[in-house]
Amino acid sequence: MRRSLWAHEAPAFAGPRSSGDERGFTLVEMLISLSLFAAIAAMGVGLLRSSVDTQDAVQGRLKAMGGVNRLRAVMANDLAQAVQRSTRGSAGESVPAFIGSESGFAFVHGGAGALDGGPRPAVERVGYARVGNEWRRAVQPMLDGTAMGEGDRLIGEVSAVVVRYRDEKGAWGSIWTSEPGDRLPHAVEVRLTREGRAPLVLLFLTAPTPLPAPVPVPAP
Repeated sequence: MRRSLWAHEAPAFAGPRSSGDERGFTLVEMLISLSLFAAIAAMGVGLLRSSVDTQDAVQGRLKAMGGVNRLRAVMANDLAQAVQRSTRGSAGESVPAFIGSESGFAFVHGGAGALDGGPRPAVERVGYARVGNEWRRAVQPMLDGTAMGEGDRLIGEVSAVVVRYRDEKGAWGSIWTSEPGDRLPHAVEVRLTREGRAPLVLLFLTAPTPLPAPVPVPAP
């Protein structure tokens, strides 16, 4: 019997069979991997944001501390050079060497060299006071016959100010008058209350008051 031409012959298009079980990631595995990657990325973003916020807070704190240090240095320098020198106001009235109230004070101090190199007295009248929510320092353009200027901002966000003055007996008071003899306070305490912060208490010594000249005793 004649056999068929195609009997027992494998198809020409049939390729070799794989000896192993090859497969890729399943959908569940891919979803788990993506979830883990998203969680790690979120943690990295959170750490980066926290680092940036911390750096901003540190910079702000350093800036605030720098402002307080400048304020302390300026006031200490002025008060350490206070002098017993009365002046004249814009209307010619006599102005004591040191005037102090509970909210500010003004006085004459030395060491005021001209910034432009021009001729000017080595003393000037300076004032400290709260203006609005700012603690400001003002300078009188000329020692006699002029009014105090508007001044420059030293520190902001000030909600209250309390100033005290210590006399030669060690007593503290909220008002200071230079009479008699243009006397100066021995110390000045400034308490600045700022919004959302602890009160800032500044204590300064003034220039020592010269001792009075001895009275000559007539010879017997």
